[in-house]
Amino acid sequence: MFKDWLFYGKGERRAIIILLLALLFIFCVVAGGMWKGGRPEMKVEALSIADSLYTVVEKKEYNFRRQYSYGRRKGQTGNQHKADDGSGRYRPVSLSDKAESRKDTLKYPRQEKFTSGIVIDVNTADTSVLKKIPGIGSVISRNVVNYRERLGGFHDIDQLLEVKYVDTVLLKWFDVKTGVYRKINVNSAGIDELRKHPYMDFYKARAIVEYRRKRGKIKSLSQISMFKEFSDSDIDRLKHYLSFD
Repeated sequence: MFKDWLFYGKGERRAIIILLLALLFIFCVVAGGMWKGGRPEMKVEALSIADSLYTVVEKKEYNFRRQYSYGRRKGQTGNQHKADDGSGRYRPVSLSDKAESRKDTLKYPRQEKFTSGIVIDVNTADTSVLKKIPGIGSVISRNVVNYRERLGGFHDIDQLLEVKYVDTVLLKWFDVKTGVYRKINVNSAGIDELRKHPYMDFYKARAIVEYRRKRGKIKSLSQISMFKEFSDSDIDRLKHYLSFD
């Protein structure tokens, strides 16, 4: 083979060498493409976006550090803020500034409270007056007014203990200066009206209406006391709230 190579002309040998180099180049390109196809391809666009975001964050952090260090060098502290005269200088925060800021942050002002010795009428006080009593807020004052409306008025201070969240500590602030302001007419009220009263229920109301239907008007509380639905304590509580007109 090598002897034959020596008999080739100079031009032929050059052509053979070029052909071999071309084949070697093609082999390398094909082999390189196959090797590249097995590797995960990196997306230039995604990397560019990530790099740009990182640059923005890094820039903001740098600006923050620079401003912070500048403020420290100028002597700015947590008790200083910029003046309003446009000079860009810092001035100490005064007590009036703190008080004004605290006032702005309070959503509700402090409720004025009564001093010891004041007594109010339990049947006329509205929620605004009730909330001035120490220990009474929006919830208890609303409960008192709602229960009073259902009753038709309190006839005794101890009835306040029937109101949710009211205890004996609060009784010293109340008195009954005006009596019961609304009574139930036993001979005209229907079941729904009767049963709304705190001292009545559906069965008591039905017993009254059924008696009226069968025997006519009810003339006194003694007739109601004979109904099995009413106990002695029921009669004692209801006597202030029933009328027989």
